[in-house]
Amino acid sequence: MFTLDVAHGVAPTRVRSVQLTRDASHACPQAQSWCVTSPIAPPRLWSMVSEAVTSAWEKSLGDARGGEPALQRALGAGAQAIARLQSVLVEPALPLDAQFAGFVSQGDAALLTVSSGMRIYRARGVEPKRLLAGSQRTPGLSSGGMAVATERLSRGDLFVFGSRDAFGMRTIGTLAALLAQRVDASAAEVCEAGLGPARTAATGVALVVIRVR
Repeated sequence: MFTLDVAHGVAPTRVRSVQLTRDASHACPQAQSWCVTSPIAPPRLWSMVSEAVTSAWEKSLGDARGGEPALQRALGAGAQAIARLQSVLVEPALPLDAQFAGFVSQGDAALLTVSSGMRIYRARGVEPKRLLAGSQRTPGLSSGGMAVATERLSRGDLFVFGSRDAFGMRTIGTLAALLAQRVDASAAEVCEAGLGPARTAATGVALVVIRVR
């Protein structure tokens, strides 16, 4: 039986000289699930969109025993939450959506989901691989542009997923250097290393790092 070493965090962005959290990471203990949301909305609505999506996702997912169908229902619940939020706004014509990436533990496997504006990587040994990187899809939960897959786990696997802007050349170089020195680096170490360049540049991103042990 595997155990998961998990860390997640965010780097705020700067809007008119004020630091704001745009992308958010979230843990759902009941389902052993973690996700990242990246709102497609004006800054004043970022937190509202993220909270609506993650709350609906967590409630719908439950204990996630339903496998991929349960995951699809949870994604649909997130899209419905965005629609409800839009319906109560003073400006209902304002387009709202959210990019999304998620990982749901299933014992010796994991359910993965990602929209085209997000990224998910797995390092198995020294070989990194981008997962669910198929054909281009319309971005966002409301647009239905989500890819879903089941991934078998192997001891030592390292999953890193989150905002597309979290995977720039500086971040990739920083992570590569860390893992070259310590291939078994903890999730917390990898997460902090990955967020460092974004925090320096005030780029709003969120990351989740999962080490399979």
